[in-house]
Amino acid sequence: MSGLPPPDIPTMTRGLREVCEFEGRRFYRKKGTQEWTEDKSDPESRMPPAEFPHLYLYLVTEEQGPGEPNHWAIFLADENEPDYGYVYQVTGEAESMKYEPSAEKVNVFDAGITSNVYTLAVVSEEQARAAKLVKQIAEQEPPPRAKDRKSVTENCQSWTMRVIARLVKEGIVMSQKLEMARSMLQPV
Repeated sequence: MSGLPPPDIPTMTRGLREVCEFEGRRFYRKKGTQEWTEDKSDPESRMPPAEFPHLYLYLVTEEQGPGEPNHWAIFLADENEPDYGYVYQVTGEAESMKYEPSAEKVNVFDAGITSNVYTLAVVSEEQARAAKLVKQIAEQEPPPRAKDRKSVTENCQSWTMRVIARLVKEGIVMSQKLEMARSMLQPV
């Protein structure tokens, strides 16, 4: 065995990853990168073939200016179009944020909100229900507001946390993902 897959090996796209088989082993890498990592997980727990597309729900973050907390948003994409999907977010100054979802599918990388991408859930069944619930929950969650800058206690991260918490209650996101996001919260 020579180790890692060669550069010209055929790959399959799974969410924001590329996957390949080489010398009887499975490898993956972040889409657009060159470095392969061997998948040592149990073969039974691996992702299903692309013929059965799933919905991927992500937390995407973008670095802001120096001293500013990162911007957070929710991104929902189909496995067959992992870079294109719907963005659910609040934007604006922390004292008067507005709910601003994407009206149609957008390329998450072109949208400028992808310093980091964290998988919240892979939805294999009842995809239409899950997509509708994500949209509905995001629409119903009020954006942060404050009477003035000194009174600000929430921002886009707080709003996103509330959306994720509701998705946990609906059984779409596992509670461990809520805890992961909670550990990443930055001071307002």
